[in-house]
Amino acid sequence: MLGNSFYPLLAKESYRFVANVIGAVMLIAVALGVVIGVQIGPEFISRGLGSKLGILCALTMTRELIPIVGSMMVATQYGTGIASEIANMKVTEQVDAIKVLGINPLYYLALPRLITIALLNPLILWIASVVGVFSTYITVWIRDGLSFHSYIGSIESYFKISDILLCLFKASVFGILIVIIAVYFGMNTSGGAREVGKATTQTVIVSFATIVVVDYFITFIYL
Repeated sequence: MLGNSFYPLLAKESYRFVANVIGAVMLIAVALGVVIGVQIGPEFISRGLGSKLGILCALTMTRELIPIVGSMMVATQYGTGIASEIANMKVTEQVDAIKVLGINPLYYLALPRLITIALLNPLILWIASVVGVFSTYITVWIRDGLSFHSYIGSIESYFKISDILLCLFKASVFGILIVIIAVYFGMNTSGGAREVGKATTQTVIVSFATIVVVDYFITFIYL
């Protein structure tokens, strides 16, 4: 029975993920790009280093800022939703009902979300990285008139495929960790509405801390 409904469930979860996170992630990407453009752009241009601004922004966005901050937004927008939904099902004994039907709750509640975030989080965060890079350019172009050829030239010269793969890998790992954390706190909820709220709060806090720690180790190994 579950096998027949798994793919529609996966499609529904994919739509839910994109609808919940894409706006927030793109907004934060634009904000980060503008901040870099305002703070760093004039300094580089005043020192004759405007042609290097593009690669600095591209590496900063793809290696660190978007994977970390973007995944934190995913934890806030998507992870909390998973935690609260599963926690509510747990306290209302819906999880027990799923077990009575002979269905593994983790397979039903966690697997579609793990597959969804492992595949779509890298895609969305990579698009956000590109948006952030171009947001920086537009900001610097408006303020200081930096040419597009000068900005993009350093990216074409120094940006590597490995930098793209690092961004995608981090996004996938962070996404999987977010779902695991959310499912864990949701499944270990007992009590009432207060405990449901506590599970969502714990999901955000632990997800943020885990993302930062895991990012350190991934970056350390990569460099």
